[in-house]
Amino acid sequence: MTGLRVAVVGGGIGGATAALALRRHGVDVAVYERRDTVPPVGSGLGLAGNGYRVLADLGLGPALDATGAPISAMLLLGPDGTEIARYDTGRLLGMRRADLVRIVLDGLGTGVVHHGRECVAVDVGSDTGSDTGTDTGTDTGAGTGAGTDTGTGTTRPVVRFADGSSTEADVVVVADGLRSRVAAAVATRPPLRPSGMSALRGFIDGRGLPGHLAADQNAWLGADRHLLSYPVDQHGTVNFAAFVPRPAGSADEWSFRVDPEVVRGAFAGWDPDTAAILAQAREVYRYDLADRDPFAPWARAGVVLLGDAAHPMLPHMGQGANQAIEDGAVLAALLDEAGGPADVADRLAAYEATRRPRTDRVQGQSRRNGERFAGARHPTSGGENDDLSWVYGYDAPAAGRDAAAAFRPV
Repeated sequence: MTGLRVAVVGGGIGGATAALALRRHGVDVAVYERRDTVPPVGSGLGLAGNGYRVLADLGLGPALDATGAPISAMLLLGPDGTEIARYDTGRLLGMRRADLVRIVLDGLGTGVVHHGRECVAVDVGSDTGSDTGTDTGTDTGAGTGAGTDTGTGTTRPVVRFADGSSTEADVVVVADGLRSRVAAAVATRPPLRPSGMSALRGFIDGRGLPGHLAADQNAWLGADRHLLSYPVDQHGTVNFAAFVPRPAGSADEWSFRVDPEVVRGAFAGWDPDTAAILAQAREVYRYDLADRDPFAPWARAGVVLLGDAAHPMLPHMGQGANQAIEDGAVLAALLDEAGGPADVADRLAAYEATRRPRTDRVQGQSRRNGERFAGARHPTSGGENDDLSWVYGYDAPAAGRDAAAAFRPV
């Protein structure tokens, strides 16, 4: 389709990666982000080999290497510090989430990302070939009406904003996260599935810590809680994430600040290394953890889900951001050389068919890891293979190219 236009709702890691990959394929893309700027606070993450591969393919390797902290090993430890297992992490960079978002957004250049644009509804398009006119649907808050007549007997999806303005596109990518306001335009998603756990997260200055705490990813596993730490930059900053039972009767909230004594008390008497980390905690935020059961479809009449809007997963494989990055690469490869609305619909279906088996598997393994961590057991016990090359060795750009090849004339 000459002049294919894509609107991306959400300027987080998944949406920004999809936009950058689409731009590299020559697609006209605009990103709409409700925040005015990239949040200066937030959590850390591990950019694994599968996610790094996508971003390096998009030219961001040098910026990532200059910003993130290489992690040499992943250690599983008992509460007293006894080593349970050790993994080779391959290429793993610890990063601040905000730094990663900024790097990807910087790669987009100016004029692509529109901050302060809160999307409140998406009206799906139509590929029925019938002339339905303009916005015949009812605005339910998620956007389930018909889009705007293009004059060709079809309609295009429409993105509607809180200020009353709107924009249309050939494809709308919904990448606004676990609690997406507009994903219902595509599918009736299963309800959130609370895990019963909360993550208490923060950053500390790790320059005074023992060397292994500043270079490795360490996870201390207890009977009903565990603590994770790893470096996130090249200046000694260490991220910690303490996973503890969610307080009974607490409200369902995404993120709020808590007293650092809460996290210190939760791990009192553990390995002295944990005390050394948590003693420095100053700003601690609680995130109540939840995911959803897999669902379908991910695409409907020109609107497609990506990242946590499609497959939210618990953090116990460190793959949430990496899977969203993979989504962006596969989607962009499939939309390259897309034809009319029917061809776009077929390509969006191929994106879902390519991604669903993998994200379902990662999502399921993330749940199982959480259960095993909480039981202080080896995370791959119970019949799972210790070889994680299926996770880290995945080549999303190649998978996208393979899927797109099916649309080329023989």
